[in-house]
Amino acid sequence: VSRPSAPEPPPVSIEDDIPEDDDPDLNESALSGYELIVRELGATVVEEFTNE
Repeated sequence: VSRPSAPEPPPVSIEDDIPEDDDPDLNESALSGYELIVRELGATVVEEFTNE
């Protein structure tokens, strides 16, 4: 039995995907990858390696 798939969302141009400077939803205090993982997942750094 073939089921109809959900309609695909309309394509978004790159100009519409870039937030404006005065966008009230733009959160300038957004966390980077490391801080986000620590906050959301409770991660702990066991050992750090530096790439040379």
